[in-house]
Amino acid sequence: MEQKRIEGLWDCVFCSTKGIRARFDTCPNCGKPRGIDTLFYLPDDIESAELTKEEAAKTTNEPDWLCEYCDHYNRSDVAVCQKCGAPRTGAKKNYGTLHHLTGKF
Repeated sequence: MEQKRIEGLWDCVFCSTKGIRARFDTCPNCGKPRGIDTLFYLPDDIESAELTKEEAAKTTNEPDWLCEYCDHYNRSDVAVCQKCGAPRTGAKKNYGTLHHLTGKF
């Protein structure tokens, strides 16, 4: 059976926009960034959130890491912060550790 990758959603705490796709780190409605406390969730219609093979190839099974300098979440496969350019070497926190999650993502 082929494994499918599902994209999670998040809600903007500033303007209450709901169901923003996880790939977006800012709200498409008000432009505010999602915070480090943002929780992701699965949509009610899982099949609609299924990523294409091309989209899935751009993701990993590891949690996003949090930049120690600017508190920006970064994909697990990048070595420098995409916002400020700081190296990942000092990063001690990631989405899983901040939200007390265990296992693979």
